[in-house]
Amino acid sequence: MKKYYIFFSAIISLILSACTLDTERPTNIKYIDKTDPSWQQHLSQIKKIQQYRNQGQLGYISTKERFSTRFSWQYQNSANYLLILSSTISNTTLTLEMRNNLMRIYDNKGNQRAASDARQLLKEMIGIDFPLAQFALWLKGQPDEKVDYNVGENHLLANFSYPLNDYIWTADYLSYHQQNLPLPKDILLKTEGQTLKIRIDSWTY
Repeated sequence: MKKYYIFFSAIISLILSACTLDTERPTNIKYIDKTDPSWQQHLSQIKKIQQYRNQGQLGYISTKERFSTRFSWQYQNSANYLLILSSTISNTTLTLEMRNNLMRIYDNKGNQRAASDARQLLKEMIGIDFPLAQFALWLKGQPDEKVDYNVGENHLLANFSYPLNDYIWTADYLSYHQQNLPLPKDILLKTEGQTLKIRIDSWTY
């Protein structure tokens, strides 16, 4: 079977507003101490969110690929989640489904592949080497407290660095939805040779 990124490039030909985000990491950010009570309260609240859904736009840039698409993310737990990528100009979709620790990637035309190694399957079929296992926490703005991270003057997560598979991933939280519990709106993820820009339009939890 041909790699899915050949198919994928066809459904994401429309450049979405997510790609208008700056790909450079922000500078001159002022930080506050991680022991800040408001941050600690917020961190406690987002840790309580175990299952959630969100929708938005996703832009990806690497040395070989560049695309933008809409996404729908449904998370139950680390063994069961669903990521649907779709075009706004056709009914074509690509689904990444984890069920009982088995990853399937399939489209709405009947093509599919399955494997227990989600990261490797994603790399083989789409051409993206992305840590899906960490995605659920990163979308919430919940850092791994054992690694380096910074809290901004807004008392929310500003950025972090995460070592994974001999690379360093960085995340910058550019804006948040202003609601009772602020949750990320614009996120910039980067590692060597890859940039992922995420705009989250809506949250349900």
